[in-house]
Amino acid sequence: MRTHWLRITGGLVGTAAVLLMIFANQLGLESFPSWGVRRSAILLIGAFLLVTTLFYREDNFIGKILHSADGRFYVALMILNAGMVFIYLWFATTGMLKSMPSETNYFDLQANAFAKGQLELDIQPDPALLAFTDTSLYEPENRIGIPVLWDATLYNGKYYLYWGPTPALVLTVVKLFHKPDVGDKLLGLLFLVGTLLFLNLTILELWRRHFPHIPHWAVLAAVAFAGLVNPMPYVLVEGRVYEAAIIAAQFFLVGGFYFLLPAFAQPSLPRLTLSGAFFVLSIGSRTTILPAVGLVSIVILIWAFQTQRQRMLPVLLAFAIPIAMGGAAYAGYNYARFGSFTEFGYSYQLTSYNLYEKMDQTFAVEYIPPNLYKTLFNPLEQREVFPRIFPTRWAGPEWLTNYKPKMYLTFTENITGLFISSPFILFALLAFIKPRQELRWVTASITLAFVAVFFTLQAFFFVAMRYLLDALPSLVLLTVVGFWHGFEIIKNKKAFIIIATLFLLHTITVSLVISYSGNLESFRILNPDFVQRLTWIFNGLFK
Repeated sequence: MRTHWLRITGGLVGTAAVLLMIFANQLGLESFPSWGVRRSAILLIGAFLLVTTLFYREDNFIGKILHSADGRFYVALMILNAGMVFIYLWFATTGMLKSMPSETNYFDLQANAFAKGQLELDIQPDPALLAFTDTSLYEPENRIGIPVLWDATLYNGKYYLYWGPTPALVLTVVKLFHKPDVGDKLLGLLFLVGTLLFLNLTILELWRRHFPHIPHWAVLAAVAFAGLVNPMPYVLVEGRVYEAAIIAAQFFLVGGFYFLLPAFAQPSLPRLTLSGAFFVLSIGSRTTILPAVGLVSIVILIWAFQTQRQRMLPVLLAFAIPIAMGGAAYAGYNYARFGSFTEFGYSYQLTSYNLYEKMDQTFAVEYIPPNLYKTLFNPLEQREVFPRIFPTRWAGPEWLTNYKPKMYLTFTENITGLFISSPFILFALLAFIKPRQELRWVTASITLAFVAVFFTLQAFFFVAMRYLLDALPSLVLLTVVGFWHGFEIIKNKKAFIIIATLFLLHTITVSLVISYSGNLESFRILNPDFVQRLTWIFNGLFK
């Protein structure tokens, strides 16, 4: 009887959703004739409910899924991921769910150039820029009043991008079928959804192979943490070329881990080849991933020497050949543009600093102390207005505030310390307490990838919220391993579960709140009515 009424309710709700969205304009529910993200999403959800209720039988495929523990788990996992993708869409559209305005479309420009068989962008620099005959061009004060393609590279009178070519190459293929311009925000959103997919697949692989005793709810908790930890939603609001490059790199890096980690237990040449290919595509999206791939390669070399001696050469070649080919291609790409295999275009940027003269100061160990404070401990600011907590640029101790090595930027962009916003990551430490022998290669590769990227960024002359995403996916996987390992080594399971739940709720809540408050100006510009209504509601509730 209960199932009967659930089917009726689901069918009615699904039918109502489909009809309301189809006739939304006639009913006055939508003022725009075109279909936006929100309308399309509601239609799809309604259609899914309708089809499920129409074809449900207790003894068919749908019924067997809904009436088994594993089936219900995968349904819950699907709903959870759908919810997280909806959250991504909400932030990417600043709550409008209709349009996705993009501030930049640099990768689209590069893709169009590739489609024409050229490396330089199809944009003519301003004649005033071409009038410069020496490197004084790269001094910002000398370019005041001259229009420039901001942060692009200008070399020999042509515009290039210093960002890696991988996202543009992917977009070049897409544009064979989709000619309109693609903004960097949409590209970043698609890569973030892809990153979420690979995180899901990797977490499920770790669960099935190494932690089959972990309950379903703990797997769902791990996935929710992976998808919503700061700055996953945060980076989508601005969604410029900077964020798109970082997200693309993480898509390929996590994809590389998805293919690599099972190969440690069951060596597979195709998996190792795909892993190497994904890793080099990650470097091709963001060169700061190079140290991580280098250290992971050393782990694979040691693993092959210790466990695969009889087939060591083919195992290593399967992984190394794609990396060598991709590295050679990237070096050739640099040489074709700048006459140097190791010049990526950073020195010739048109930006706020003269990097042509100060390139050797962009990375320095002196920057690590203030960057570590920002990355780990920079606090939130509390205000009397909604939403109460806001990320800050800097709120460190006075001795660090007065510490100004070389070209370091103390007050730059908002960033919230990982220990402040995401205490759930502390469970990563449990991975190193009484570690399991069969997990040593998995743990080593993930840990070294995280450490390499993390400390590379700490040595940069400033850090920002988006840079956290360079290191987060690797840390997420390590945290999941530590969290699940905690079920094995901690005797007081009840206390452990309570603490984990509180840490997870804090991590997700703070992430969502600061994704809004940290980008409040964008919401005010693009969706002012929503900001006003939300502020009135919450200020009224918490007076």
